[in-house]
Amino acid sequence: MKIEDLQLREIIDSRTKPTVEAEINNVLGKAPSGASTGRHEAEAFVPEHLDLKEEQLKELVDRDLTQEEFDHKLREIDGEEKFAELGSVAIASSFAFKNAEGFQHSDRFPLPLSNVIGGGEHGGNTAIQEFLVLPVNAETFPEAVETNTKIYQELKERYSQKILGMNDEGALITSMDDEQTLKALKKVADKYDARLGLDVAASEMYENGKYNLSSMRQKFEPDQHMKFLQKLIDEFDLVYVEDPFHEDDFHYHAKLTSKNPEILICGDDLFVTQKERLQEGLDNRACNSLIVKPNQVGTVTDARETVELAKENGYTPVISHRSGETTDHTISDLALEWECPIIKAGLADIRIAKLNRLITLWDRKEEPEINQEL
Repeated sequence: MKIEDLQLREIIDSRTKPTVEAEINNVLGKAPSGASTGRHEAEAFVPEHLDLKEEQLKELVDRDLTQEEFDHKLREIDGEEKFAELGSVAIASSFAFKNAEGFQHSDRFPLPLSNVIGGGEHGGNTAIQEFLVLPVNAETFPEAVETNTKIYQELKERYSQKILGMNDEGALITSMDDEQTLKALKKVADKYDARLGLDVAASEMYENGKYNLSSMRQKFEPDQHMKFLQKLIDEFDLVYVEDPFHEDDFHYHAKLTSKNPEILICGDDLFVTQKERLQEGLDNRACNSLIVKPNQVGTVTDARETVELAKENGYTPVISHRSGETTDHTISDLALEWECPIIKAGLADIRIAKLNRLITLWDRKEEPEINQEL
């Protein structure tokens, strides 16, 4: 694709923090950022002199490049492994290029994994960061979204005295502890034939070799934490567990995966969408699934290569939003192009842009189908 024009500007994300919007050939790409971040992921920030970064990138104007060539140029311009110079300029520009170039949309739509109750670093009472629902028996994408929204709405009504508001991902905040929250959620999810999942975000609760579940006044050694998670898996019939252990603990991730091969044990902070980290996971048999957040690795090309490595080795890619979001829906289009079986996103606030984009694309397809690989 020939680059006719390129512009950068500073905008705000859903947490009112500054981020970057790139515009290539009059098409936009916007950079998200996370609150719960892995220490191995690419940098997310607005460079101090954004105008100078724009001048650097404008050297690519009038060039005819592929996505891979453009993303490679971004790495050359930055010169640092974790995009320490360009920061959020990298993923915003990579998204803008991809959006301008277009997508090869599959007819296979992902299941929406929806964050309905939240805590941890995203705000809330629970130590566990996200309580998730997956509508495993939905036959269409709109039906899947409707199932999750009904669960969300019924939780608000049935537990109105215990709902304290919403956190920065649009998830409900409860006054209950982690196990009480799971019990309440399961009652409602069972009614709608949905399964439960958790994003433990264990690195955020890891202190001095122990896992501090402050909301339950518990501190666990790794073995005790493993037993606690297994209890939750068994008692609540969990279908998905994300980041159950510290981001560098491949050993315990592998143990939990070995014990639960029938459910998705998903690495986010463990892999940060980087194929080198994923290869280490493959070598250690840690997890059987991974979160895909393109801004963690900095470009669309790098994220695609990680997805390809995951699929080659039977790992399930779960494409995901961030806590600091924008109305950009590039990940929805990528979910179809890369045939990711699951898209993880909230149900409220600004992140509905991702779900609504997929509803629109579903409506435009002649014979779409929901992914039923799980």
